[in-house]
Amino acid sequence: MGHPSLRLAAACALALAFGAGCASLYWDAKKALREKGERLSAFPEEVAKQYDCDQRPLPFFKIERSEIVPPRVHSGGEFNHRMVTVLCPVRATGVETGRLSEAIRFRGDVVHKETRDAFEIRPGRWVIDAFVEVPPETEPGVYAYELHFEGPNLAFDESWSFVVEPR
Repeated sequence: MGHPSLRLAAACALALAFGAGCASLYWDAKKALREKGERLSAFPEEVAKQYDCDQRPLPFFKIERSEIVPPRVHSGGEFNHRMVTVLCPVRATGVETGRLSEAIRFRGDVVHKETRDAFEIRPGRWVIDAFVEVPPETEPGVYAYELHFEGPNLAFDESWSFVVEPR
């Protein structure tokens, strides 16, 4: 069937020929290949070796990568937030448990918020995919998707921008 990038290039060429935006097709295809949930992509030993965790204060946590796909959505659409995390725990197989709050902010105000108690950050490298629906009445503009995690040994605040475009 061919290499995935060749298939995507061919699809983009067809989309351009029919007047659709290739960038939009790219983001739609990328999002379609993702599934909601978490999956382990590297065992704790591999992460510990890569980050020299035996030489660091523990727990060691890092968000290796994060992205919103597509970065531009329409009211009533949805986006995927993918985050790749690594954790070297204090003890083998240990997890960091805490409260995770997700918020969407527009013009400085929180317009949506959800909180999950007892959220676990697990050892190793994890790929976490969430799908966020944008309500149909959402006003066009620049928004922020924010995560706040707070646990006994670990805390972080992160924010990523996305755009809601008019229909």
